[in-house]
Amino acid sequence: MTSSSNPNVVCFVADQLRYDHLGCNGNDVVDTPNIDALAETGVSFDRTYTNNPMCMPARATMFTGRNPHRHGVRSNGVHLREELPSIPQQLSEAGYRTHSAGKLHLHLYTLPAPQQVSHIAAELPERAETEFGRRLGEVLDAVLRDLLECPDDLAAGRESVGYHEGFSNRGDNLLLRTLERIHVPKWSDGALLFQEAAAEAVSEWPTDDLSEADWEAFAEELKTRLAGMFDTIDATTYADLSFEPSEFPEAREVWESGLLSELPEPYYGFETTDFTGGHVNEIYGEYKRWLESNYPDAYDRISFDHPDNVRGDTFQVLREWSLPEEAHYNHWISDRSIEFLDEQEDDDDPFFLWCSYPDPHNPYAAPEPWGSMYDPSDVELPARSDEELDELPEFYRDVYEGDFFQLQGLYTEPGPEVQEEAIKEIIAVTYGMVSYLDHEVGRVVDALERNGLREDTVVVFLSDHGEMMGDHWMIRKGPFQFEGLLRVPMIWNWPGEFREGKRVETVTSHEDLMPTMLDLCGVTSPHAVYEPSYRHGPDTWPGESLVPLLTDESDPRDRSTVVETDEDYLGIWPRTLVTDQYKLTVYPDQEYGELFDLHDDPEELNNLWNDDAAEPLKNRLYRELIDQLVLQEGAVPSRRNVA
Repeated sequence: MTSSSNPNVVCFVADQLRYDHLGCNGNDVVDTPNIDALAETGVSFDRTYTNNPMCMPARATMFTGRNPHRHGVRSNGVHLREELPSIPQQLSEAGYRTHSAGKLHLHLYTLPAPQQVSHIAAELPERAETEFGRRLGEVLDAVLRDLLECPDDLAAGRESVGYHEGFSNRGDNLLLRTLERIHVPKWSDGALLFQEAAAEAVSEWPTDDLSEADWEAFAEELKTRLAGMFDTIDATTYADLSFEPSEFPEAREVWESGLLSELPEPYYGFETTDFTGGHVNEIYGEYKRWLESNYPDAYDRISFDHPDNVRGDTFQVLREWSLPEEAHYNHWISDRSIEFLDEQEDDDDPFFLWCSYPDPHNPYAAPEPWGSMYDPSDVELPARSDEELDELPEFYRDVYEGDFFQLQGLYTEPGPEVQEEAIKEIIAVTYGMVSYLDHEVGRVVDALERNGLREDTVVVFLSDHGEMMGDHWMIRKGPFQFEGLLRVPMIWNWPGEFREGKRVETVTSHEDLMPTMLDLCGVTSPHAVYEPSYRHGPDTWPGESLVPLLTDESDPRDRSTVVETDEDYLGIWPRTLVTDQYKLTVYPDQEYGELFDLHDDPEELNNLWNDDAAEPLKNRLYRELIDQLVLQEGAVPSRRNVA
């Protein structure tokens, strides 16, 4: 048990959950009684925004309190530097027992292309179950031996573990299916490199029986592309491509190939971890090993292609998943969290528990009864207009038509997925995922009560970012600056300490999480230094503590926040200012932009960017955006002396 000045903390994190997909936030279709109860007895922040609408930068901001360009995780595929002060690290140093259960995504989910080539070369000889796979391995082996000094056995010391047929259900040709068999995701840079080489070399690629000339052409093209990559990274021997699995501790390949069985500990300040990576039928990590040992039949049911699973009519949708609820990864994450809480009952030290669920996220599936709980006919259509793609920046139509295969989360042309029947099915199954998530949150909160910990524990519920869900003809995530993707739920609950049932309209963001957490826990800021009274400068944090909003009646409504998005797949770097009433998005070096009045146009259907009458407003918001980019920079490191 702890004192009120030194509370325990349980932080529930959902993945890709929109603000408006909770009952407490006005959704009258989806059922979320446990999260609603936290809101009814706690404080709900109705205008919380992610500072980057991608998983890794959003989570890095949660952990560090820094904006993306300050912590350096500007997009997915950039890992968070461990030397940066983080919430679990600061709390651990202050005497907190820290534990993480579930998703972290602070490191890469797949290997970079050079290391992935090394992985493919090592795995193909062991996993070449088809003539195509055997020949592909021979071609890569010959190309690498020609380009690099190679050992006789590229696969020495590697041992693969089990593989699900149809693991990702995305391999639409023999090449991709072969790479998937050795755990190389279709969307990864290595897979794309191989596919581009194949497309250049062979017109009808791939077929079951390529001619000798086809294989030779492919080998030459692959050799050209790999030679360019090796020159860029200055790789002259095969050893230059080798890596220690611990260098990429969250990468799917090292887990699925049996090179790692647990995260290195401590991990970003967590003394212990129970790790999952990936989502739905692509899940991996410690959970998957547990599932194979404890529920071998359920292990096979992860695959969407299992005969007892019912596929939806839409890409990546499963209407009925035969994976039992008690064998689902969310249940496992809750169980690991509950085990941790059971251990804290008689411990005098405070604790910090990060309970992070990979749902709701594409692919779309939930165990029964949740998966088929909602009828698509009960779902409202997304916010959009028929003429919208003609009025938005031109890249929106390019995305809609599928011109950017590697854009985050897009694996097909999104156009068909966002049509009326398809998007309703996606939303209905997503609601099932949300209701199941709510059920698991309730199980963990019940464990707090059962162990007598509830009164001394701050409970936080939030999400890393939202999901477009067909709004404005977009799906999943990307460089889109609309409310469905940027606005996330955030609820704080501490019985007897926080206001009950308060709803805050002040603009807040992920940048506020760390300063608030340290303030509540009585932990000194990692940026605290002595500053003479005559010295004036920006705050060290881009955000600020929300404790006054949690404990009294204030709701100033005069804050704003900045959203940074670096989208190198499209070559655009939008910056968005969100104020109490307006949202301005600028695209450097582009004439187009977006300006919405969120009070008069909450669905963001009337872009005022080119409206002459809005020009003075746009200029004022431009100035405020520049001001905030400076003021939210954070004065770190602080001046320590006059010279």
